[in-house]
Amino acid sequence: MTYSTSQITALPLAARPHLLGRTEQLMRVQLFEAQQQGALERTGTLRTGPWSRDTEGRPSGLSAAVVLDNTLARAIRAAAPGRDWIVTTELQLNFSLPFPAEETVLDSWASAAAVDSLGGMAQATLEDAEGTVYVHATGWFQGVGPSSSATADQYRRLASLPLGPETEVPLASLMGMHGGTVPDEDADERPSVTDHFQDGPQFAENDELMNPQGAVHGGALTIMSGLAAQQAMPDRTEFDLQSLRVLFLRPAGGPIAARTRVRHAGRSLRIVDVELVAGGSGVGHLAQTKPFVQAAAVFRAVR
Repeated sequence: MTYSTSQITALPLAARPHLLGRTEQLMRVQLFEAQQQGALERTGTLRTGPWSRDTEGRPSGLSAAVVLDNTLARAIRAAAPGRDWIVTTELQLNFSLPFPAEETVLDSWASAAAVDSLGGMAQATLEDAEGTVYVHATGWFQGVGPSSSATADQYRRLASLPLGPETEVPLASLMGMHGGTVPDEDADERPSVTDHFQDGPQFAENDELMNPQGAVHGGALTIMSGLAAQQAMPDRTEFDLQSLRVLFLRPAGGPIAARTRVRHAGRSLRIVDVELVAGGSGVGHLAQTKPFVQAAAVFRAVR
């Protein structure tokens, strides 16, 4: 749901949507300010649509990464009111059910679990109106300084862009993904287990995926990691994502490339490691490039 200015003013303070960045808009997210320290609160919503689909056209829980990254951070800020600027250092998503069909509104409920002088940890769920939980999330955060005025101005300018038909596309298109493997219609080949990383898909530079600090949004990096892990499996249509753990090592920007390693390729369980690094020309340099992100994705056979 999108609110008008008059509707927002009429809402209780705790229920008023927060000013949305462009990444949140692309994922059809609404955000609300948490008000009570340590309390479990509804701090965001996600509306599913074409933007919730993976490269195989299936509804994907990866699309929940943006709303959960934001709502977990809001729970930390409510528990530590003086800390307005924080960044994600770790995000863990567990997918309990296949993601729902298009035009479903899901609510994110979050609460702070631990807060200290550096930041803290929060937990959240994403569920439908009946209380069915689709994703469980845990996030760790650290405080940082405010963004520059120029970065903030650009953030607000991008947030004013309209959501045209070109934004009603699957996750890979929103993330600017290109390259990677495409399975044949009858692909049933198991991926090869390796002890070294191989070049995966790349993601085009896109300022619309920036956070208020001018780096790529943690939720967007999480989506990229999950998509890259899927691309590492030729028989990926036979597996659902079970969990995804993402470590954010340093701010990411510019074109991004993925490198992947299949660590386990059993009949019912798969584990894929992912690193996101600076992309661009000369893909051969990836093995020597310091990563922005390290991630581990676990897949299980489709029920």
